[in-house]
Amino acid sequence: MKRFNRRQLTQTLLTGAAAAAAGSGVSAQTSSLQAPADDLLAAAKRQVENNRSTLDKFPLPMSTEPASAFKAI
Repeated sequence: MKRFNRRQLTQTLLTGAAAAAAGSGVSAQTSSLQAPADDLLAAAKRQVENNRSTLDKFPLPMSTEPASAFKAI
């Protein structure tokens, strides 16, 4: 078995993936399966709201906040 270095392995994997995608017509199918941007945005907003409500259920002391100060130079 031929030994590959990292660059050769990456190039080989990308070439194989590109050939497989071109041969099987995957690129034509993915465009029809993608959700519209509005649906993705709505889902992301719902996820943020769910995370926020979950975190609000637990009391977090100020000591959990990172001690950092941002100053303009």
